[in-house]
Amino acid sequence: MRAVVDGLIYQMQFRGGISRLYSEILPRMCDLDDSLRITLFTEGRLKQELPKHRHITHLAIPPMKRYLRPRRVWRAIVPQARRFVRRLWIGSGKGQVWHSTYYTLPERWDGVQVVTVHDMIHERFAHEFNSPWHKWLRERKRDCVLAADRVICVSETTRRDVQRFYGLDGAKIRVIPHGRGDVFRPVAADDCSFPLPTAEPFLLYVGSRAPYKNFQGLVRAYSAWPGRDEVALMVVGQEWSADEGRLLRELGIEGRVYLLTDVDDEVLCGLYNRAVALVFPSLYEGFGIPLLEAMACGCPIVASRIPSTLEVSGDCPIYFEPTDMDSLRAALDLALAEGRDSARVRAGLERVKLYSWDKAAQQTLEVYHSALSNPE
Repeated sequence: MRAVVDGLIYQMQFRGGISRLYSEILPRMCDLDDSLRITLFTEGRLKQELPKHRHITHLAIPPMKRYLRPRRVWRAIVPQARRFVRRLWIGSGKGQVWHSTYYTLPERWDGVQVVTVHDMIHERFAHEFNSPWHKWLRERKRDCVLAADRVICVSETTRRDVQRFYGLDGAKIRVIPHGRGDVFRPVAADDCSFPLPTAEPFLLYVGSRAPYKNFQGLVRAYSAWPGRDEVALMVVGQEWSADEGRLLRELGIEGRVYLLTDVDDEVLCGLYNRAVALVFPSLYEGFGIPLLEAMACGCPIVASRIPSTLEVSGDCPIYFEPTDMDSLRAALDLALAEGRDSARVRAGLERVKLYSWDKAAQQTLEVYHSALSNPE
């Protein structure tokens, strides 16, 4: 079996849940099916390392913009030239699977198409993602999903949203949840030797701070929480924006909120093992990998009550209503009172066993075989 995977996400993300998905499952899929050969192609500069396996071939297609100069002369034919070169290098696709990492369509593809939908954030929050590029992305995503022979959704929440927005036949959809890396596990505090900007207890926030992530709601609630004088807030993610820095100063908490960037998985595991709790305040998620990582490390979770988090984590987190800051502050108080040795934490250590990248890889292989043997 042969598959062509468009590695666009590796040109877009320095790290993130989508690239992690493919980095985890593609090598595992090759281990599970010795007949599988994957061509992973890219057309530009990479922002992170590609997954490696003896059955994964990296194909670097020359980007046309680099060679068709001056751009003002060649701009009109760049799309056609890109399609021609891609087809020349990749082939017709007959008897093969096309699987894009981020909503791309092949040109004149004679094989089957599989697409993974990670979330419907751009559709649910179109008022926030309202640039011409976002509009174009929504249109391309719709075209990609409707053209696919099989659609993989990372959660039941995402499946419901896909059917709501696209009216897609449920028979074409397979729900395949994410897994969690083996690096995330309970570790003794003495083994977490990396330096931190504070020796105080801390709450942990991990990931993007886009508006739907509700980070501003978290810092506003934290600024009015009496426990902030004893418990810091540790943030893992990109550098502060100017607006974020201004907000922290206005709230008077710039000295209580610490930012860590370029954190690898071993350090992140240590942070989960040392944190008072992971705070996951999102208004919407397609899945929520930090929930699995925290549960696997025995870290308490304080989370907004949204469908995907209830689906992934069950009763393990301490929940609060997403826009109710009094509810969030009460949840933080309860997390401090319960500590790390609670029934919720023990339930999380058991629940996380339901999720594995091996299982996700096996189920994705099944989708490939199903699409090839019975294309829609």
